[in-house]
Amino acid sequence: MKLAEVFAKPKGKINWRVKNDNAWTGIFSVGDREFYFMATRRGVDDSELYPYEDKIDKNDVYAISFAQVDRDPNRKGPKYQTDITGGGKPIDVFNGALVGLQQFIKAVKPRFIQFAAKEPSRMKLYKIMVRKLAGGMGFKLLKTTAGNFLLWNKKSGKSPKELFI
Repeated sequence: MKLAEVFAKPKGKINWRVKNDNAWTGIFSVGDREFYFMATRRGVDDSELYPYEDKIDKNDVYAISFAQVDRDPNRKGPKYQTDITGGGKPIDVFNGALVGLQQFIKAVKPRFIQFAAKEPSRMKLYKIMVRKLAGGMGFKLLKTTAGNFLLWNKKSGKSPKELFI
């Protein structure tokens, strides 16, 4: 599967655990590994919204993330690994996260979504995703700091023109 195919038609199934006004969380699988998709409101801090931290109501922002679930039997509860794990099939993993993102956006219609990347390779991938996918889903990228991505839903109402790139 090529990256372009992922953006065109993400495939997969999310087993949703929580769907409410403040959070959508679910599990998807890639091979024998499990991943946790999270969209949570009120989960951002000022640094993730910079330079708009005083212009955007944090209640209007959903933080998007996904992580590999590590179920170590010697630990209480699962651990969530967001770093690149080297477990293989990164396109399939990203595809699963995009399925979750699309379902969440279609149902919730959030005003803003925010996500971040630490690794340069992921930053590059997210930049590609924003260009290919965000516009098709009705979002516009706002200029933020390196590694942070803040998108405004063009269908959410009045245009925050001062925020546009």
